[in-house]
Amino acid sequence: RVHGGLSTLTTMRSICVAFAVALALAASVVANDPASSWLSYAVYEAPAGSMITFVNTSFVVPETPSVKFGSNAPGWWFSVESDPSDGPQNLIQPILAWANGAPEFTIFNGVFNWQTGQMWESNSGVVHPGQTIVSSLKYVESSDSYVMTIGVPGGFSVTSTRPALGKKYTLSYFVVEHQPDSCKAYPPNGSLTFDGIYMEVDGAPVVPSFAAKQEQPACNSECTVESPSTITCTWSA
Repeated sequence: RVHGGLSTLTTMRSICVAFAVALALAASVVANDPASSWLSYAVYEAPAGSMITFVNTSFVVPETPSVKFGSNAPGWWFSVESDPSDGPQNLIQPILAWANGAPEFTIFNGVFNWQTGQMWESNSGVVHPGQTIVSSLKYVESSDSYVMTIGVPGGFSVTSTRPALGKKYTLSYFVVEHQPDSCKAYPPNGSLTFDGIYMEVDGAPVVPSFAAKQEQPACNSECTVESPSTITCTWSA
């Protein structure tokens, strides 16, 4: 009985461990975007099996919030992201953020890996209301990587190369992220427009058909698709 009891206990433990591992793996698969921290966004989905190879846009830094803190570091960004069928997603995103450590606007490149739960960020630079930001994402097939650039013409700019991890990137998002503690912690002019959007899929120009969506909106946030080349995100501050 002792040996039989130990054998049974060992078997039960093995089953429990296997079940826990299965749950963890399942969680890693379903933990993908859109994330609950997103307020509002627009998304383009390329055909299955294709690859978004280039995205370009520009936008103007909004006004300084009247409340300098309590904003949870709102971010405005665009991206390419791997198809969910490739497993845990990889999000590649040039970013404009407010109060990401200090009460100022900064721009930088970022990558969020849903498999590891880790966020990579490049060096950042301070930018100011009214400045025009130009940014792009380009896929380099020979190295299976994306080259991200974000900057102010004639001013601060940062370029980063990050691996694509052998995945197909079929999604492009334009997002306003992070719910504030107070709406006054968002820019008082109440809008940011992604303009001059240009996109290529498998190396050829496309006219992207964006869909505007809400995730966890706050402060009357909304993103409106004005045309295939213009998306405006608005909020009340």
